Amino acid sequence: MMWPAQLKAMAFAFACLLAAICVCEGSSQVGPQVTQAPPTLPPAHVRSRLRTDFRASPVSGTTTPPRCEYKELMTNLHDRVGILATLDEDQRHRLEVIDKKLDQLVESNAGRMESLKAQQLSFQQRLDSFEHIQRLSRSTLDELKGETDFNLGPRSVRQLKQKLNNRRKMMDLSRTVRAAPQQDAPSYNLSLTDRLDALATLLTSTALSVRAVQEDVLKLTKSINRQRRPFNRRVPPHLIGQPVAGLSPATSCLQYYLAVQGILRLQLTAESESFYVACDEDWTVILNRSSDEINFERGWLDYKDGFGNLAGDFFIGLNKLHALTSSAIHELRIVFEDFEGNVAYAGYSTFAIGSEKELYPLSLLGRFQSDLSPSAGDSLSYHAGAKFSTIDSDNDNCVDCNCALKHKGAGWFNNCGTSNILGHYHLQNFALAGESGIFWDSFQGKDYSLRRVRMMIRPIGEEEARR
Repeated sequence: MMWPAQLKAMAFAFACLLAAICVCEGSSQVGPQVTQAPPTLPPAHVRSRLRTDFRASPVSGTTTPPRCEYKELMTNLHDRVGILATLDEDQRHRLEVIDKKLDQLVESNAGRMESLKAQQLSFQQRLDSFEHIQRLSRSTLDELKGETDFNLGPRSVRQLKQKLNNRRKMMDLSRTVRAAPQQDAPSYNLSLTDRLDALATLLTSTALSVRAVQEDVLKLTKSINRQRRPFNRRVPPHLIGQPVAGLSPATSCLQYYLAVQGILRLQLTAESESFYVACDEDWTVILNRSSDEINFERGWLDYKDGFGNLAGDFFIGLNKLHALTSSAIHELRIVFEDFEGNVAYAGYSTFAIGSEKELYPLSLLGRFQSDLSPSAGDSLSYHAGAKFSTIDSDNDNCVDCNCALKHKGAGWFNNCGTSNILGHYHLQNFALAGESGIFWDSFQGKDYSLRRVRMMIRPIGEEEARR
C-alpha cells in the first residue's frame, strides 16, 4: 500500500513534468513575428494546422500562443491524489481497529485456554486425591479384615457358625409350648394390701403416660394443621385430596408446595433433564449473594453450568436460565440491601436470555415496574440486548476495554454498564469500593458495594397461573 506522502510526491513530480512539456511546446510554437511574406507557401496540411493553432489578433495583428490543457489535467490529478490519500487514511484507521480487535481476541482465547488448563489441573488433582483416598480405604479395610480374622477366626468358619445358630433358633421357635407342671410354678405369698398398692402405682403411671401421649398428639395435630393450610391454599381445587405422588413433575416454583425446605426439582418438558432450584414462595431464585464465601470472578464454563450452593450463595447457570425463560414468559424481581439495612426493589415485566450460540444475550427486558416500594430505580435497561461476558470471553461493546476484567465479575455489559450485580464482594471499605464492587447505580451509586442481592424470576400468563 502506498502512503499519502509518496502519492503527493509523485503527483507533484508529474505535475512539474507536464508544466515543463507545456512550456517547451508553447515556446516552440510561438516564434518571432515575420514582417515579410515567405517566398513559397507551405503545404496544404501545414497551412490548415497553422490556421488552427495560430490566429491573428484583430487589434494588433499579432498571433496568440496555443491553449495548453495540461494545467487542467494537473488540477484533476491533484484532486484525485487527495481523494486517494483520504481513502488510504480511512483504510489504515480501519486496519488499526481490526488489529486491536484481533489482539483482544487473542488475549481472550489465551485467557480461556489458561482457564481450561487450570480446570484440567484441578480435576487431575481431585482425581489423584480420590485415588489416594481409595487406596487408603482399601488398605484400611484389608487391615480390619485381617484383625477380624485373627481375633474371631476365618470368615468361612464364622459364617458357618452363624448359619448353625440361626438354624438352632428356628428349631427352638418351632417347638410346641408345653405347660409347666403345677409343682414347678412359683408361689407368691402377697397380702391384699401389697397387691392394692402395686395396682395403685400401676394406675398412676398409666395415667401419666396417657397424659403425655395426649400432649404429643395435640402438638402433632397443630403441626399438621399449620402445614396443611399453605398446602390447601396453593393446591388447585381439582388436586385437593389426591396423593402428592399423583401430581405431575413441577415446571416452576408456582408449585412450591412440593418443595422440601425451599428446594424444588423441576422438569420443564417430558424429554428434558430435571434439575433443582431454590424457591422463594412462587419465585425461582436465580442469584443469591450475601457473603464473600463464593468467588464470582469466574470463566465462561462456570457461568454456563452454574456454581455455588442452593442453600447459600449461588448462580443458577446460563443453560438453566435460558431453559426456564424460553419455556414460558417470566418477570424479573431483584432485591437489594446495603450495609445499613436499607432494602430496595427493582422489577421488570418480562425477562429472557438467548442461547449459548447467541452468547446468552439479554434478549428480552420489559417495562420497569416503578410501583414497587421502596424502589431501587432502573439500572438494567441500559444493558438490554447486550451479550454475556466473562473474564475469559469478552463479548461487550467496548472497543478499548474488557468490562468483565474491569468490574471483576461477569454480566450483560454494553459499553460497560450502570450495574454490576456479579462483581466482587467487598466486606470492608464497601462505601468506596468503586466499579469493581456489587453496585446498582440508581441505588447508592457506583462506588457503594451492596451487602445482599437476590435475583428472582416468576412465570406469568393464564396457563401458568392455572397450573
